Amino acid sequence: MLKLIRQRSLRTTDAAMLLLAALVAGTSAAYAFAQPQVGDLGYDIYNIVVNQGVKGPLGFVGGVAAFLFGVSRLFSNIMIGIPTIVAAVCLIKADSILQTFGLVI
Repeated sequence: MLKLIRQRSLRTTDAAMLLLAALVAGTSAAYAFAQPQVGDLGYDIYNIVVNQGVKGPLGFVGGVAAFLFGVSRLFSNIMIGIPTIVAAVCLIKADSILQTFGLVI
C-alpha cells in the first residue's frame, strides 16, 4: 500500500514539475505594436492600408455595412449574424485594438 502511494505521489510531482517547466519556458515579454516611422521599409504600405483604409472612410463604411449585414442575418441565421457583428465592431475600432494589442516575441 505504501509503495502504491509513493508511486502516485511521484507521478503527481513529475506532472507538476513538467507543467511548471513548460510555463517558465513559454513565458516571454510582451511588446505593443508601434507604427513604422516615415522612411521605414513598410511605412508606405502601412499608411495606405491602415491610415487611409482601415482608419479612414473605407474602413468606417465597411464596418457599418458589415454591422447592418450582421443585424439583418441575426434573426434568420444567428451563427452568421453574431460573428459578423463582432467583426464589424473590430473593424470600426481597429485603431484602438491595434494600439493595445500586445505581440509576444
